[in-house]
Amino acid sequence: MPFPKFSDIKIVIIYTGNVMKQANIHTFKDEIASCLENSLKSVHSSYHIDQPRGILEVPSPYDQSYKLKERNDFEITDQTIFKIFLTFSIIWTVKLFYLPSSSNSTDNPSAPPPSYISQSLHHLFCLLGITYVDSFIVYFNGLLFDDHDQDDSNLVMDDFEALVEVWKELEFHYRNDRIKKLGVSEFTKNRFERFLDVVEVPPKIDQINVKSCCDMPKKMIGYAKEHDIELLTHKDPANILPTPTFQKILKDTNFPFASELLPRWVLKYSVLIKCREVVANKG
Repeated sequence: MPFPKFSDIKIVIIYTGNVMKQANIHTFKDEIASCLENSLKSVHSSYHIDQPRGILEVPSPYDQSYKLKERNDFEITDQTIFKIFLTFSIIWTVKLFYLPSSSNSTDNPSAPPPSYISQSLHHLFCLLGITYVDSFIVYFNGLLFDDHDQDDSNLVMDDFEALVEVWKELEFHYRNDRIKKLGVSEFTKNRFERFLDVVEVPPKIDQINVKSCCDMPKKMIGYAKEHDIELLTHKDPANILPTPTFQKILKDTNFPFASELLPRWVLKYSVLIKCREVVANKG
């Protein structure tokens, strides 16, 4: 199956599939690298081209139930009704990582494009066959949580305004019932105070990387209670897919167009069965 000319392709979307079906790797950073490599090794035998939008989609070889094809309009069938029934017993959680190379703007190279919100949701909905997610957390590249540093010196005004523009895109999907709860990552009390002054739909989740399993700062706990914000912890690295790692994977798998590609974003999802409190799928 020959590849199309690179001039026809503007975006490459790579699916990892259900990582629980693959090798048991301890960190998500290593996990994503391994899964990307597995998908790219099989690209010559399985891919899909969205010609009008110039998108090349690369599926996971471990998820043969998902076939990349042209999507038809939504149709109500017995199988669809059954899937809708199942969604009431399932929690869909999502986290979008804006990577260091996410911006395609020459004027403001640190500005995260708001369009990645809709782009990532579209591909997730097509992959899982769903119409909404229970929570959507966004991580803006470069943000670190330091409760002792409240001056926000690593978040200049231009960057802050860019974050607000991304949030407007999330608010749009929230109002259209595609996202039930919005969240952020690595927001300090000071960042929340600035953010809540300008957004219409406030974040209800703050996911914080608490190093060395230390206790959550008391100031942050008090502020979260006051504003009904759920505090969660995580162990995700600040840069989940470094550009050198991504380019090495492309080179090792002999992927076409390798020199032209940069990693823009990573969408991490998990599917939890409510009644059993078991993670059934993650990718």
